[in-house]
Amino acid sequence: MIREKILDTLTEICGTDEIMKNPDVELFSTGLLDSFGIIQLFVAIQEELNIEVAPTEVTREEWATPNKIIAYLEERAGE
Repeated sequence: MIREKILDTLTEICGTDEIMKNPDVELFSTGLLDSFGIIQLFVAIQEELNIEVAPTEVTREEWATPNKIIAYLEERAGE
């Protein structure tokens, strides 16, 4: 469930289906995700998955790709 939600949310925020095609795409270095987009993602995670993540909790390196974000959230949710 987390995987699908994050991929869908990132696709919407980034405005490209590149996320679905390549979940290992570098979000920040490619410019797909910026500081505004990451805030949108934090809000979506809180609203849709009920997982609270503070921006100070994670680094860009930890959340560099969709797969890294998914792994972090799955571990955090105990899945």
